[in-house]
Amino acid sequence: MGIAENKQVVSGFIDALSSGNLKALDAALAEDATWWLPGSLPVSGTHRGKKGIFEGFLAKAGPLFQPGSLAIEVRNTIAEGDCVAVEWIARGKTVKGKPYENYYHIMFEVKNGKVQTVREYVDTLYAKEVLFS
Repeated sequence: MGIAENKQVVSGFIDALSSGNLKALDAALAEDATWWLPGSLPVSGTHRGKKGIFEGFLAKAGPLFQPGSLAIEVRNTIAEGDCVAVEWIARGKTVKGKPYENYYHIMFEVKNGKVQTVREYVDTLYAKEVLFS
């Protein structure tokens, strides 16, 4: 696939993530995809395969927010080869009623029209204080 197609795959993935469309997220991920998040959060580490991503990461991170409150604002998208780099701001309201606004840089690798790798860079200290305290 070309750069434009890879950017479209990632754009669809982000739309599905932002809207909570788990069926579309599942369709966008490669079977053996990985999602890595740094730090010492309860959701940090490398989540392997769809099951690991959905059960080890998304199932734990999603319930931290009030339903329907999380929105992703994409600021920039840059692609080269199989890599698509995205800068976004995630805003939402936690289940405890706190506002959440964090800035992310995500590196996606796309293979055969599917998201193969997600490497998420974020202020984990802020996330820990707002989401996990």
